[in-house]
Amino acid sequence: MEKIDIVIQGQYTDYTDHIADSYLDIPFVNKVIISWWRENKTPKERRRIKFIRSEYPCSHGTDNKNLQIVSSLNGLKSCETNFAVKTRSDQKFTYDSMMKMYDFFFDHNQRGSLYQYNYKKPHNRILVAGVYPNLLFAVRDHIFWGQVDDLIELFNIPLEHNSLIDKIRVPKERLGNYCEYFTRTETYLGAHYCSNFNDEINRLLLKPEEHLYDNAIYWYYAKEVSDNITYSIFKSFPKSAINLEWVRWKDYGFNFNFEDHIVTGK
Repeated sequence: MEKIDIVIQGQYTDYTDHIADSYLDIPFVNKVIISWWRENKTPKERRRIKFIRSEYPCSHGTDNKNLQIVSSLNGLKSCETNFAVKTRSDQKFTYDSMMKMYDFFFDHNQRGSLYQYNYKKPHNRILVAGVYPNLLFAVRDHIFWGQVDDLIELFNIPLEHNSLIDKIRVPKERLGNYCEYFTRTETYLGAHYCSNFNDEINRLLLKPEEHLYDNAIYWYYAKEVSDNITYSIFKSFPKSAINLEWVRWKDYGFNFNFEDHIVTGK
């Protein structure tokens, strides 16, 4: 079995330790890398668990997108294996699910599209938990499987500046009411990575309020560009391979379901 490092990114809690310990029982796992923040408490070091601590960015970004970018990137840069999995600190995929994704990944990770100006990249296609069919360049950010250098490229992108939360005071749970004033996190990540394959996407990113915000004036043009490229760069795992526990929503009685507004298996 080819060994793979797993990067767990996000807020560190006792549940993060539980996730890390469960992943160490999976036979293909080399190390678990927990990427979080320098200002937080220092956890107890354990064998095959590596802690990466980053400085907070100046702005968290709308929907904490800058936090996700910084901690994911620094965690991936610490990987020692050829391939890696990037997941989150508030979600745990089951043993069976991880094994199914492992087999599917190595059977389906052949690259599709090539970078516009570098035909040696990417090394492989990135596999994800699904694609939002009604959004732009948007893949589910629950889990990413890929060649380490490709995943680093995915997160080695500019941070969001002058974000919505730098302008107004709005709780995270109400951000959905303001989607016409910022770029959704999934779109932000996907569009920046897809710009390696089509330089026209950089022009969309230069004026996101005209192309990438919900209800933007040129949204349908951006959707056409997105539909033509996203599925050749990212590939979705089948629903049968995805089984996770999402503890953050338990107290709200939220029944998480991958069938809702998602396409998998393409």
